[in-house]
Amino acid sequence: MRYAPIALALLCALVLFTGLDCVGFTDAREARDARVTRELLKRGEWITPLYGNDRHLEKPIFAYLPEALAMRLSRSAALRDTPVRSRQIRALAALALVLLTAALAARHFGRRAGAWSALVLVSTLGLPLAARTDGTQVFATLLGWLGCAAFAEITFGPSPPRDALRLGAFVALAATLVIAGPLPALWPLGGLALYAWLARDRTRFARVEPLAGLVLMLSFALPWYGAMVDRQGPVFLAAAAVFPYAADPHGAWFMAPLLALSFLVVAFHPWSALMPEAIRHAATGWRFEQREGSVAHFLIASLVAATVPVALYPGAPLASALPALPAAAILCGRLIDHLFDDPARLARPLANSTRTFALIGSGAALLIAMGAHRVPEAAMDLRLLAAVSFFASWLPFLAHVRGMRRTAVALMTVPVALGAPIASLFVVPDMEGYLNTRTVATAMNEHAPSLAPLALIESPPPSLRLYCARNLVVTAPSIAALPGLRGEDGLAYIAFPPARESELARDLAVPLEIMVRSPSLVLARLNPDTAATSFRALRAASR
Repeated sequence: MRYAPIALALLCALVLFTGLDCVGFTDAREARDARVTRELLKRGEWITPLYGNDRHLEKPIFAYLPEALAMRLSRSAALRDTPVRSRQIRALAALALVLLTAALAARHFGRRAGAWSALVLVSTLGLPLAARTDGTQVFATLLGWLGCAAFAEITFGPSPPRDALRLGAFVALAATLVIAGPLPALWPLGGLALYAWLARDRTRFARVEPLAGLVLMLSFALPWYGAMVDRQGPVFLAAAAVFPYAADPHGAWFMAPLLALSFLVVAFHPWSALMPEAIRHAATGWRFEQREGSVAHFLIASLVAATVPVALYPGAPLASALPALPAAAILCGRLIDHLFDDPARLARPLANSTRTFALIGSGAALLIAMGAHRVPEAAMDLRLLAAVSFFASWLPFLAHVRGMRRTAVALMTVPVALGAPIASLFVVPDMEGYLNTRTVATAMNEHAPSLAPLALIESPPPSLRLYCARNLVVTAPSIAALPGLRGEDGLAYIAFPPARESELARDLAVPLEIMVRSPSLVLARLNPDTAATSFRALRAASR
């Protein structure tokens, strides 16, 4: 226990704060959020989010406040063009979630369980991924679990429930409602209602006074939601039902439950191997008072309720499983606490978990190694990551075979503790061409005339809108459109996905001068007059 704060600080530094400046804004929500925030600040619009001068009904406008704060803190122009400040704010929010998880577990299960719960959460795959790509979900999860912690204290605390706790819980959920939408704000209440139903004790749910709390939440949210309904009508209501992922493409509805379960397992890696045993242990219970067992059952209900929205979102990313991870981490922390008290009693669950983890980790390492040749820019780093993953996945099993059960549990933090810095410092920078279009935007800004537009045959990626200081025009790849897109140098600039290069060259009937080639986008230029002459000659020859 004496080394727990040091271990936790080291893990947080490695997992959450390493390599924040190694890559630019990525197209996985980060660049789009930054672009929306810049348009809002530039236009002074404080009601309707804008993206590319059009309304952007993805999530509430208050979700962009952290990004706006990051831009205010980035005083220099060079720092303003990097995501460092934004990532630091998101990493601090993730750290606050880790500390809240530790406090909640320590309050109901003891200090050692709290320390292990924090270590489990920070060493999962989902937390650093969400902190890098989905700040809205990080803040929504933090606020949602503030509400859950207050509900647990009201329902299971030794002292009578206080009005301040109720007020604090529903203020946190009201903030979630205006930051992330209805589903992230309602699942904590759903978890408590599910627990009360399973326990056949409605008084536990009534103790938090949910009706008054819902009225308070609506009073917070009504000004902005009402203004948006007045402006946008039913279109906004349809989008608000699935905030903060309303802009994502819809998937097959019958795959949603399987997708939600898969996301939970992947996001909770490597501890997903221990999670079934932790849930089974919490469901049966042993040696503790009824109150502590009831809190464990409440956490199981919260885990289920936090997973349900993932199945309801139209096209949820992996980070959408983040709200379920604190509950799973506390359940695993409770099991580890019991393991330290009586290792022999829990030897079989630990053996099953370490064996499963070794097999899953080996399979993941094999897939990474096999796929490395498809990414030549980062092949060596991916092979290094695969080797580390394979080695780290077998350490807990080997320690358990040697009878070092407590060490085996501690070694389960190694895969993410080592893998996250390798990915942040080496793999992701080498793969930046797959993650954003900064190199294409930089080439366009440096080599094209200042007023030259950039033609695109598909919708521009968010990072191109963010980094390219040129007018972006989406147009069909035709000879007739090129003269109107020429710059002061008489050339037309066009960007397209690499897969469409041969098709574009065939349609334009002229060789393209490639300026920059990246895995996600190619930048080329051509003379419209030459292209038109070649096209007429080709038509004449075909006749």
